[in-house]
Amino acid sequence: MDLDRLSPEERDLLDRLVAKANGGESRRGYLPEQPADRAFGEAPKPNPPTITRVIDPADWVEKQINTLQAVGEANYRAGITRPKKDPIKAGIAAQGKYEAKMRDPAVLARRKTGLERTNMDEWAAMAEELGAANLVRGVVARRYKVERFVASYQPKLKAHLSRIDAMPDVTDADRERRMIENLKGLKALKGTW
Repeated sequence: MDLDRLSPEERDLLDRLVAKANGGESRRGYLPEQPADRAFGEAPKPNPPTITRVIDPADWVEKQINTLQAVGEANYRAGITRPKKDPIKAGIAAQGKYEAKMRDPAVLARRKTGLERTNMDEWAAMAEELGAANLVRGVVARRYKVERFVASYQPKLKAHLSRIDAMPDVTDADRERRMIENLKGLKALKGTW
C-alpha cells in the first residue's frame, strides 16, 4: 500500500484502525521496522531449522489439539457430506470380518489391555464431561430412532403382556409361572425391534 497517496482523513482513519488493532497503541509509519542485521532488499534469516524425524510428545499433542480446534469440526462435517462409500452398506458387507475379529484372541486381549490402561476416575471424568452433556442432545437429535423403536416394539410388548395377564394369578405356583413366562417372553422380544 502506498501510504503517501492517502488523504489526511484516510491516514487518520487508518491510524485509528491500527491503534485499535494494536490494543490502543498508535504507530505512525505502519511499515515494520527493518531489522538492523540485514541489508535493504536482503531476505531475513530464517529460524534455524532443526531436522526432527518425530516431534516430541508434548509438541505432537499440542499440534493435534490445535489443528482439531482450528479445522476439526469443519473437516468432519465436510467428510460426512462426501463419504467414499455408503457406510451402512459397507458395515453390513463387512459383518463376516467383524465376527471373525471378535473371535480373534489378539483383539480380545487388546480390549482387556485397553481397559487396564484406564481407571474409574478417568471414566467418571469423561462420562461427566462428555456423556452427560451429549446424552440428552444425542437422544433428542435421534428422536426418529426412538419413534421407530417404539412403533415397532410397543405392539409386541402389548401382545406379550396380554398373554401374561391372561395367565392364572391365584397361587404362588401361578405367580411363579407368570414370572418365568414373562422373563422368557421379554428375552424373546429382545432385539426384535
